[in-house]
Formats: sequence, C-alpha cells, structure tokens
Amino acid sequence: MASFEQKYCIGSNDGKYQIIWDISALIKDLENTDFIILNYRVPDLVRINNFFGNAEYAMNSNLKSPCIIVELSKNIEKLIDGNHRLYKANQLNIEYIKCYLLPEEYHKRFIIDYDSDIYKKVIAGFAV
Repeated sequence: MASFEQKYCIGSNDGKYQIIWDISALIKDLENTDFIILNYRVPDLVRINNFFGNAEYAMNSNLKSPCIIVELSKNIEKLIDGNHRLYKANQLNIEYIKCYLLPEEYHKRFIIDYDSDIYKKVIAGFAV
C-alpha cells in the first residue's frame, strides 16, 4: 500500500492566514500515546463541520479509525481528520463516532511552521 502525506488546513476569515496540520505525522504519533478515544454524537459534529469531498469515497471509508478533533482554544473544537468517516456515519444514521480530542498544547506541535500570531488570527474566526 502506498503511503501519502495527509494535511489539513484552516484559514482566517479574511483569507490572509492559514494553519496547516501534518496529519500523517500526527496519526503516527497518536499510535504511541494513551489518549482516550471518546464517543461524539454524529449529529452534533455534522452541525459544526461542513462536508467537503467525494461522497462515494466517503461511503467506502473505515469507521473503525477514530476521527481527530483538536481544541483550538478553550471551548472551541475543530474536526481536522475524519470528514469522510463523519459523512458516512451520518448517512448510515450512526449515532456516535469515535474521536480523539487533542488539547491545544499537543496538536500545535503538528502545525507546519507554527506561528502563534497567525494561529491567534485564524482561530479568532471560530470564536462565538
């Protein structure tokens, strides 16, 4: 099986700034941690995460792999890996999906070229 680099990007509201996680490195590191896998309600995650991608591909995704949710800041969470799995779970009316919830201090290590000022500008758009 060929390996490929997975990345996830979110941008600021004005489009000037972005932060990018190295998902491949994050997943590899998670294999050596003891983070608890939580059950998240699928309808709640769908409500706060817009699906993008190929629906046919999503329906072939493996629901056994946990999704990854990061805590951007206190009380602000974002799904950064598992969008296709979430779509499939929703289509199949599955009530819960397994997810890692990663604290800010952990997941920031996997942001490519991390810059605290850019991080603050990007997550400001997620504040309620």
